Amino acid sequence: MLTNPADLVAKAKATIKECSVRDVHECLKLDTLLIDIREPVEFQRGHIPGSYLLPRGMLEFEVHGLVDKVREDKGIAPEDQDIVLYCGTGGRSALAAETMAALGYRNVRSMAGGIIAWNQAGFPIDTP
Repeated sequence: MLTNPADLVAKAKATIKECSVRDVHECLKLDTLLIDIREPVEFQRGHIPGSYLLPRGMLEFEVHGLVDKVREDKGIAPEDQDIVLYCGTGGRSALAAETMAALGYRNVRSMAGGIIAWNQAGFPIDTP
C-alpha cells in the first residue's frame, strides 16, 4: 500500500520536536544552529538571517561537516548541538528532523509553519 506524503509528514511530526517561529526568533542570538533545508532557489528568494543552506537532498551527506564547521561552542559534542531546521511550510523540515535523529543528533527541532509562518509573523527575512 502506498503512503500519502501528508501521512508520512504527520508520522514524522509525532516523533520529533517542533518549535514555533516565536521560539526560533527568541533563540537567534543564542548558540542555535539554524538550517534552511529548502532548495537554493528558494533560499535566494529569502531566508532567515543567520541560517545556513543545506538542501534536504544533501542532508545525510553534508550535515556532519556543516555542524562541525559552524558550531560556535566546540565544548558541546556535535550530537548535542541545538539545531533548528526549517523549510517552506514545515513538512520537509519535520522529515529532516526525523532523519537527523536517526543520524544521532539529540537536540534537533523543526520550525512549525516554515518560512511562510515566519514571514506572516513579520520577522526579518534576508534577500540577496
